[in-house]
Amino acid sequence: MVFDDLFQEEITLTEVVCDSQAAFFKQFAEILTREGYVAPSFETAIIERERVFPTGLEMNGITIAIPHTDTMHVKRPFVAVSKLAKPLSFVQMGTTDKWVDAEMIFILGIKDAAGQVPLLATMMEKFADEMFVETLRQQEQPQELVTFLKKQFGRVTK
Repeated sequence: MVFDDLFQEEITLTEVVCDSQAAFFKQFAEILTREGYVAPSFETAIIERERVFPTGLEMNGITIAIPHTDTMHVKRPFVAVSKLAKPLSFVQMGTTDKWVDAEMIFILGIKDAAGQVPLLATMMEKFADEMFVETLRQQEQPQELVTFLKKQFGRVTK
């Protein structure tokens, strides 16, 4: 399965600064709504889902979060990528009280619920690869980050 179409420059940001998860979700919900990716209900839905099902992960030397919500809040599929200027705390997946400082956040917007598991599995596979993590960290600009991710997650070969 290929996922390269999910990564787009208009929803990929680097050097993002937010003081809280709420501020982060508000900023991205505004961008995603403006760009036509999500319904106005998305912000509230993703905050609530993150509260109930935390998404922070420490993998292979990188700490990330992969927040997502129900398909009814998504108008068209996407993965919004945020490389943070300063880490943002998220509760670790599978816990209720262990916090991790995410340096990158990948917001998943899936229209077809069946596609979520393969995408998450592919992401876990990539983050288990030390070379992927090292190269991901080196991408400084949104355009180069999107190009790298499209190559890693799909058909793009140049």
